[in-house]
Amino acid sequence: MIKRHPNEQRTLVLAPQGRDAETISHVLHLNQISSFICADIGMLTNELVAGAGAALITDEALESQNLAPLIDWLAAQPAWSDFPFILLTQPHSMSRKSLALGALESLSNVVLLERPLNTETLKRATTSALRARRRQYEARAALQQRLQAEERLGFALKAGRLGAWEIDVSKRVLSTSDICKENFGQPIDRPFTYQALLSCIHPDDLPAYQEALQSALGTRDGFVIEMRAMWPDQSIHWVQIRGETRFTEDNRPQRVAGVSLDVTERMESARQLSDSQHALHDLNATLERRIEERTCELAQLNDRLMHEISERERTQAASIQGQKMEAIGRLTGGIAHDFNNLLHVSIGNLELIDRFTADERIKRFTATARKALNRGAKLTGQLLAFARNQSMDLKAVDLAVLIDGMQELLSVSVGSAINIDLDYATDVPPALADPNQIEMAILNLAINARDAMPNGGTLLLRTDCRDADDDLLKPGPYAVVSVTDNGTGIRAEHLGKVFDPFFTTKQIGKGTGLGLSQVYGMAKQSGGGARIHSQLGEGTTVELWLPLAPKNMIAPSSVEIRNDEAPGPSDLRILVVEDDSEVRQFMVESLEMLGYQVSAAADGVAGLTAIKREAPDLLIVDFLMPDMNGAQVIAAVTEILPTLPIIVATGYADMRAIDEVIGSNFVLRKPFQISELARLVNTALSTRKAAGGRRKKREALVNGK
Repeated sequence: MIKRHPNEQRTLVLAPQGRDAETISHVLHLNQISSFICADIGMLTNELVAGAGAALITDEALESQNLAPLIDWLAAQPAWSDFPFILLTQPHSMSRKSLALGALESLSNVVLLERPLNTETLKRATTSALRARRRQYEARAALQQRLQAEERLGFALKAGRLGAWEIDVSKRVLSTSDICKENFGQPIDRPFTYQALLSCIHPDDLPAYQEALQSALGTRDGFVIEMRAMWPDQSIHWVQIRGETRFTEDNRPQRVAGVSLDVTERMESARQLSDSQHALHDLNATLERRIEERTCELAQLNDRLMHEISERERTQAASIQGQKMEAIGRLTGGIAHDFNNLLHVSIGNLELIDRFTADERIKRFTATARKALNRGAKLTGQLLAFARNQSMDLKAVDLAVLIDGMQELLSVSVGSAINIDLDYATDVPPALADPNQIEMAILNLAINARDAMPNGGTLLLRTDCRDADDDLLKPGPYAVVSVTDNGTGIRAEHLGKVFDPFFTTKQIGKGTGLGLSQVYGMAKQSGGGARIHSQLGEGTTVELWLPLAPKNMIAPSSVEIRNDEAPGPSDLRILVVEDDSEVRQFMVESLEMLGYQVSAAADGVAGLTAIKREAPDLLIVDFLMPDMNGAQVIAAVTEILPTLPIIVATGYADMRAIDEVIGSNFVLRKPFQISELARLVNTALSTRKAAGGRRKKREALVNGK
């Protein structure tokens, strides 16, 4: 049951004279009819907009009233509405109101009642008007339900992408929805005729469509057909058509209606599924052969994967070990560098004591102390060499002297269970090599030999000179260092790989596989090579073949010459920049003893300030300093005084970093003796003499002239 608004069940009363409105309303109330009294036509019109079932008006209400609002409302009624009016008139008054009455009758349902009238007549007329209005409201509700149903149907069709279509059988007229037009690729703003539909259907599918349509016209069964539609852009789409025929009472086909659906995606999926099924059938036909081939491929891949896993584990272990060695090297380098400064101060001050004392007993004490400190300096040098990563510094190297200097380090490295034998051939010319790199190579080979002799044994180091006897080296003589052990030896199949990076015969965690590859790389970089000879259970010999040093690189042996330490010109000024106060004090006192004017700075910033205040003739700067290191000081000084000679004093092992900034300047390695300091200062100042007038230009630059 449809519920209506209470306003739609009331009766509007317009009786402006006397108490007519109250009397009519009272009579309606006694008959259980809801009423509402209006004062004029305007108010009546407003209440009609709010809703009413009928209106009861006296004829005098039409006198001198503007009926335009009421007429406009009546003219705007929807198609379902024919609002009922009950007009109460006086006898013989119709001619006077004929125009107003004619307007009401033309636009609404008007019932005339002459007064006086009894209560029953008023009740029946009002009830009849309300009943007529109620039926109008019911028609409105039915119309709204139909519209809602059509809206829901349209929404459902749109949601399902279903297009509605209908064909008038007798006229062959096609009516379609917008979605139906879209299914056939037609613009929605243009008509879609039956002939246009036929032209859209693929020629191969047109007979099937016509046959299905004719069959539907002859029977009451519906039909379903899927056919291809050719769009204006020449693309092909699949459309499914469903329809049924509506017949007349005399059993003649009247119209055919139904829905259309674009099923292109489904048909394409079905085609792909069919292709997959055919491919699966072909695959099954050769399944056994494919399984065999795949099994073989998987076996090969598995072998490769296991090999890669093994290599990765080996590489990871080597990387971890390498990182450990790098960390140890950094720690060792830092400790050795700081210890080097302490040794430098001790050695330097012992030398000052030796120079200034005439007491032979004190000289003997200082000589003993200097000898011990020199051994410590050599050890720190070896530790710094172990920690560094540098470019080759090729020099003429006496291999026998170098190995003699390593005996203590080798003994500590291999342990007391291994005996070290030395065999030096006579008249072996100096080799062309980096001394520190050679020391590292020999130390690596000694440690490898130690690992090959877990129960102890003998380590033999031999030097001799041989001619190359194969095509791997350039023809000519070479200095050869041989490291031989009587340990476990190496398998023959491994000998060709021992110099490869990361290859090792040791257990995981026992070695990085980099030692021999570094030895080989050092020898090749020096211009020589490396060879290995080994037999399982009999020991191993590794040979380093090094080119001979050119004669112009071989310096004649000399003794300390004190002439280099002659007092320098008193007008030459030297600036010392050193962060270690004790080292700085020693260098200042040594230079003052040599006759130079010396000033000092504790860091790079203070040194630059002193240079800008007064340009020196020579700058001596430490390499490793906090905040501003020697490289940064040199770069800043070069911008100010590009021709100022500079000496870099350092115990730092990484000469590659120093080489990048040293340029044409000089390096003084810590710890040094006063004679070395004097010699290098004389050499550096000689470059100043070669550039005449440089000091004046520098002073003019600093002073801004």
